[in-house]
Amino acid sequence: MSEDPAGTHRVIEPSVLYLGTPVYLVATRNPDGSGNLAPASSHFALGRTIVLGLEEGGQSLENVRRHPELTVSFPSSDQWGHVERLAGVTGRDPVPAEKAGAYAFEPRKFERAGLTPIDSELVEVPRVAEAPIQLEARVRRITPATNGEFGMVEAEVVRVHAALGIAGEGTNHLDPEAWHPLIYAYRHFYDRGAEVGWTRKSPLATPPAAVERWETAGGAWEVTYLGEASASVDLLRCDGGEVVETLTLDDPRDLRWAAVQLAISG
Repeated sequence: MSEDPAGTHRVIEPSVLYLGTPVYLVATRNPDGSGNLAPASSHFALGRTIVLGLEEGGQSLENVRRHPELTVSFPSSDQWGHVERLAGVTGRDPVPAEKAGAYAFEPRKFERAGLTPIDSELVEVPRVAEAPIQLEARVRRITPATNGEFGMVEAEVVRVHAALGIAGEGTNHLDPEAWHPLIYAYRHFYDRGAEVGWTRKSPLATPPAAVERWETAGGAWEVTYLGEASASVDLLRCDGGEVVETLTLDDPRDLRWAAVQLAISG
């Protein structure tokens, strides 16, 4: 171990780099047509492509090499127990030598997890009925890792299913206040914390009603103060000059909006 010159960091060698990502359940098609289900957390998504890191020697990776379809179901934080029921089992028979003693063969993964398989609409792989977010996807490419320990599976998401409680009414957006993903960090499960802010691109980050009305009418505005319990917004003439009125905001959501505006303006 070594210290940095400023004394604020030190070099460590963690066994894994699970810094905190949402858990997912990947379902694949077994040779007999049944569904295999496995928990994982290594993934990222860009556009309509999701990239999964699946372990070599596991049934999931073997299945998608043979049948290039899968589903990805994201459980909520209160469903962590269902995920953990899959921790010590594998769909491989016989159990691979590297897993012998620590894993047992389990052909009925959905039943083991206490979850319900539901037919997908565009792929021949089941989804997890209880999961709030379910993705149907077709595998487009599998790239072996340089160390040979896993495969990077690139899949095109062809359908997204979202529970009514987390899909914004009349929109295609997920409500981040309602969505509580199961976060995995260094072998511990977490719920997400309280919202601290949002990006300027958020489709749900609307300004306070009075500010929005003023802006719609052609006026300008500026956040001039932000405290723990209140914020101030000057409503300006359309030329951005004279202050016509100063609004005081105290709603927690409006305060977070004000914080974002200050962050954007620097």
